[in-house]
Amino acid sequence: MQQVRLFSRPFWTWSIVVGFLLVIGCQNQAADREVDLITRQLVSTANQALENENFDGALVLADSAARRTPHAAEPHFLKGLIYSRTLRWDEAERAYREVIARDPDFPGVWNNMGNNAVWSGAYQDALTYYYKEVEVAPAPLPWSGIGRIYRELGVIDSAAFAFEQAIGLDSSFTSAYLSYARLLEDEGEYEQALVLMHQAAAHSPGSMDIEYMLGSLLARTNREEEAVDHLKTVTEAWPWHTESHYKLGQLLQRLGREAESREVLTVAEKLWKSQADITAYQKSLTTDPDNPYAHAALATAFRIAGRYDEAIHTYKVALSYEPGNLEFQNNLASLYFLKQDTVAAIQTYHQILDQNPQMVEVWKNMGILYALMGEREAAQQAWLRGLSQQPNHVEIQGYLAKLNATP
Repeated sequence: MQQVRLFSRPFWTWSIVVGFLLVIGCQNQAADREVDLITRQLVSTANQALENENFDGALVLADSAARRTPHAAEPHFLKGLIYSRTLRWDEAERAYREVIARDPDFPGVWNNMGNNAVWSGAYQDALTYYYKEVEVAPAPLPWSGIGRIYRELGVIDSAAFAFEQAIGLDSSFTSAYLSYARLLEDEGEYEQALVLMHQAAAHSPGSMDIEYMLGSLLARTNREEEAVDHLKTVTEAWPWHTESHYKLGQLLQRLGREAESREVLTVAEKLWKSQADITAYQKSLTTDPDNPYAHAALATAFRIAGRYDEAIHTYKVALSYEPGNLEFQNNLASLYFLKQDTVAAIQTYHQILDQNPQMVEVWKNMGILYALMGEREAAQQAWLRGLSQQPNHVEIQGYLAKLNATP
């Protein structure tokens, strides 16, 4: 069973680490309601499009599958996933209701209804949905959702029980270990939380979430040197991660390493400002999720913070609302450029120019990318096309002169 991650609020952080949607394959269709091969292929292709965050393409395919086989639940479930991933909560709920009308025991639908209810702050409704999912198809995801809600509500014993159920169903489900460890940390049970984190680390070596929790817990138990090692690992892997920088700076200060501490805390201070901008844009989306420019503003904040994967995802969500926005597409291409995904960047630049060949800056950027790839002729052609639109473009003239002067 594949898991797709989703932004959520408020105790489900906006990071793509927490808040899961269940994805169910075609094999779960009811045995007595046959689905033909073409419908299965449509659903499979739509799932692949969703994996690639081609939201519009996925939705077109899911709609086609739903029209072709009206009795089938899965096309509507897939539509619910697409709407949830793009924060269209009302449309997602309607799609999941269509699933329930066709098959109330469809695995995953009650779990995802619970996720939608969490977003709107309807915790009691969410609990009802998660418990329904547990009855229909016991899995660690709904139990983890139950645990997080009870933790938020301060019902500690019930939260602990739910996390234990999740781990019991899947001993490698690290999200439940993390949530349980946070609960224990809140209660001052640091040693028990450390035991859980070491168990989680055995299942998911290299997880930065686990490394951060280990560093945080070791710091609380006065094992500063060990904590420093874990937190340094996080700051190196996630240079944008505010909390790890701040805690590392404090630890270094406690250890008397003043110069190192000042350096790290200076970075932490800058990161706090970036995070404040991100949080503000996230909050604006909770009240205006249909505004593509609100998504684009959040994407820009992610880019400035160096969180390129999240910026790419968020621009794709913005484009799902306004597919023809060439500015969004250009910014997406630039992010691919920054991530050194040259294939995706070139493809996106060509898509933009197919729609508007007069965008000189796109010709310029594409030429730069071709030049970096060592494709001199393609770079030259791109820059010449740019100059054909704007003959006095000084930057492009300079690039061409440098290219022609290089053997």
